Order: sequence, then C-alpha cells, then structure tokens
Amino acid sequence: MKRSIWLLIIFAIVFILIISWLIITSPNHTSVWKGREVALKYGCFNCHGFEGQGGIQNPKYRYHEIPSWQGGTAMMFILSEDELKEWILYGKPKRLQNTEHGGIIKMPAYEKIISEKELNYLISYLNAVMELIEIDNDSAKVGYEIAKNLGCFGCHGPYGMGGMPNKGSFKGYIPGWDGKDFKDLVKDENELKEWILDGKIKRLEKNPIANIFLKNQIVKMPAYKNVLSENEINYLISYIEWLRKENF
Repeated sequence: MKRSIWLLIIFAIVFILIISWLIITSPNHTSVWKGREVALKYGCFNCHGFEGQGGIQNPKYRYHEIPSWQGGTAMMFILSEDELKEWILYGKPKRLQNTEHGGIIKMPAYEKIISEKELNYLISYLNAVMELIEIDNDSAKVGYEIAKNLGCFGCHGPYGMGGMPNKGSFKGYIPGWDGKDFKDLVKDENELKEWILDGKIKRLEKNPIANIFLKNQIVKMPAYKNVLSENEINYLISYIEWLRKENF
C-alpha cells in the first residue's frame, strides 16, 4: 500500500515538472509572428513571395508582377488600414471595385474563412512588413535605421517585432524585441548593452541550464563591439525602448 502511494507521489511530481517545463519553454509569440503564420496558412506567400518580397509574374497584368508588400509598391494600392482589410476580406477595396488592371491571377476574398483574430494578426504583420508603422521619436528613428542597416530585422523580424526560428534555443526561436520572451531574456538596459556588444549576457552564461541553450542554439547573437559606436548603441537602445512602449 505504501509503495503504491509513493509511486503516485513520484508520478505526480514528475507530471508537475513536465508540465512546468512545457509552460516555461512555451514561446510567447508576438502578433507579428502570429500574423506571419496566418499568411503562411492562407497561402499569401504563394503569390506575393516569401515575406511579401514579390517577384511572382502575373500574365496580362498591367504591372506584370503581383505587387510585393515591400519597397513601397503596396502603397500604390492601399491608402489606409481599412483598405488593407478590404483587400484581405473582399479581394479588392471598395474604392477600386470598378477598376480593372488585368492579370490572370486574382486576389482571393477571405471574408468567409478568416477569423477576426487571424485578421488582426495578419494586419499587424502586414503593417510591419510594409513599413507602415510611423516612429514618432527622433532618437528611435535613428535607432531603427541603424538596426535595419545592421541586418537585425533578418533575425528579429520586421521592425524587430517578429523573430525567426532558431533550433536548439530555449524557446525554439529568436524573440522579437516587443514581446514577453525578450523581457524575460533581457532584464535591463545594462544587459541589453551586453547583448549588443558581446553577443551574450553574463547572467545567462553563469546559469548552467541557460548556458547549455546558448551553446546549442544554431543561430547565435553576433557581437557588435567592434562595429558600433557608443552613440549608435544608445540610438539602438532608444529604438528598442520605444518599440516596447508601443502597443501595435
């Protein structure tokens, strides 16, 4: 009898530890990450190219290629966020209902299959990919340009709001700067500077479990101490701090 009780206790402890580990390692993805997943789910990249980079030919279309989401091309067709929603829901905004640009590939209408939550996630993603987010802080604007020129958005997502998969990392991906996982990873401005300068944080290196993930993750944070000036680092931090204060 006692043996059975002890087995139940051990089983309960193991079960609780497993559940706790799954909760701790479960990623808290940002809305931009989730929006990318929605775009992938509904085949948006099939026509607009991965991350909306374009390059997909459309025979008999006035502009030859299906419009990309990047480089300002989309702004030829979208005047507001409401129109962006109309493109997704109805295949064309009300303003352009009587306009025909030709092309044998037509924009589908997702009104009957996409949920409101998915639509909001997709809008968040498109706002970032299309560079529609306005930065209302001068220092943050400079920091944004520095981050863009350094290639930070390649790993952390557009505007630093998404992140990309990273095999072997603690949560399996590179966190966006505006998400909960980034806050858990980087506790304060001093740690953020460490991360930028050295590509690592001393606190995490000293933690035996965290250090295992730091060593095993495929994509590792580069060290920018020989690349960035102190002013550039401060501008970059200003941008990240601005981003974390906003609610997109």
